[in-house]
Amino acid sequence: MKTFNKIIILSIFPLVIGCATQVSDLVTSTNYSSAESDKYESVDKIDTNLDDLIYFEFDKASLSSDSKDLISEYVEFAKNAKAIRLEGHCDERGTREYNLALGEKRAIEVKNYLIIKGVSSSKIKVISYGEEKPIDINSNENAWKKNRRVEISLF
Repeated sequence: MKTFNKIIILSIFPLVIGCATQVSDLVTSTNYSSAESDKYESVDKIDTNLDDLIYFEFDKASLSSDSKDLISEYVEFAKNAKAIRLEGHCDERGTREYNLALGEKRAIEVKNYLIIKGVSSSKIKVISYGEEKPIDINSNENAWKKNRRVEISLF
């Protein structure tokens, strides 16, 4: 009986290890590229005359006090908007999957702060582009700072 159990365990072990080590960096664009507010065109975008970029520190998704102040300025506009799109972005460092997840976390942080301030969650759509849509294509700290952001669009 012990021999039979060992044979079973030894035959299953390579299968389990093979599954655990095969990580795909493939993420289809359909997973992250659509948000309900995409149906609105840029001509429908509400002009707030506010900076629409919220910046983040390297490998962080937490909001700074300056970011919270800026988001607070959006609250009245956001309450009157039909839809709100929050696009999360990262710099080029990290894997594609990691950056998509981090961009999403950043956008969710902004979403949660808007909800705390009284904006309806039903009209807020989160989308992550990870590193796919940089503002600055250079590979230096100045460019990376610009690319670690959430873009706010009100419609």
